Amino acid sequence: MKIRFAAVRITLLITLLATASADVATSDVPDSREAEVGLTRIECAGDDSTYTFRFRGAIIDTGTVDASYEVILTAAHGLPSDVDVLRRRCRVVGAEDGRYRIESVWRPTSQGRGSVDDWAVLLTERPLRGDVKRVRTLATDDATRQRLAWDEIPVRLPLRFIGGERACSLTQPGSLGVDLAVELFGHTCRAWFGHSGSPILTIVEGQVYILGIHLGSLWIVENHASLEIGRYLDAKIIETIHAATTRQRE
Repeated sequence: MKIRFAAVRITLLITLLATASADVATSDVPDSREAEVGLTRIECAGDDSTYTFRFRGAIIDTGTVDASYEVILTAAHGLPSDVDVLRRRCRVVGAEDGRYRIESVWRPTSQGRGSVDDWAVLLTERPLRGDVKRVRTLATDDATRQRLAWDEIPVRLPLRFIGGERACSLTQPGSLGVDLAVELFGHTCRAWFGHSGSPILTIVEGQVYILGIHLGSLWIVENHASLEIGRYLDAKIIETIHAATTRQRE
C-alpha cells in the first residue's frame, strides 16, 4: 500500500528532562488553549519561485537555555534533495511570518523515500522570536507502541485554528487490515494537504510530549476510507536531534 502524502508532492543534547521513559502513562490530550504548542511552518520556493510548498514541523525542546538556534523535526518528503538548494529556497516560518534560514539538515540516506525514513531534523541559524512553545521528545520501544495503539490513547495534532481540530487518538491499523511497520502508527486526527510534519502530541504526567509526526494518508480500498499515518520518535531520531545540538555547540 502507498501513503498519499499530505504536505507536497515533491518530494542527546536531549536531556533526561527532555526525554520521557518508554514506560509511559498517558492521560488527557494537551490543552487546546495552547493552540500551536510545538508547531511551526516550513516553506520551500519552487524552481521558478512562482509557487511555494508549505508543510509543518515540530519545535523541539532540547533542554538548552538561551540557545542560538532552533531544532525542528519534520517530514522529509517536502524538502529538496540537494542541501544547497534547501538552504537557498526553504525557510522556517515563525511568529508574525518571520522567516528563518536553515543552517543544517539531517535525514536518512534515502532522503525520505519510504515512509519509515520520511523524517528530517533541521537546525535554524537563529532562535525563533516571540512566545515559542517547544515540545519535549518521547521515544518509545516496540512493546510500548503496541500498548499505546491497543489502548487507543488520546493524542492531538495542533492546527493553527483550534476550531478545525477534533478529538482524536491512536488507532489499531491491524483491525482495518493494514500492516504498518513498527515505526509507524495510525491516528484519527484531522489533517489535510500541507499538514505533513505536524507534531502528534500526548500528555505524560501532566507534561506535553511529541510522540511522533504526521506523514500523510493511506487509502484503504476495502474500507473506502483513509487512515492517517504518523512516524513514531525512536532512538535514531533522538540521536539525530542530539547530533544537531552537539554540532551547534562545537
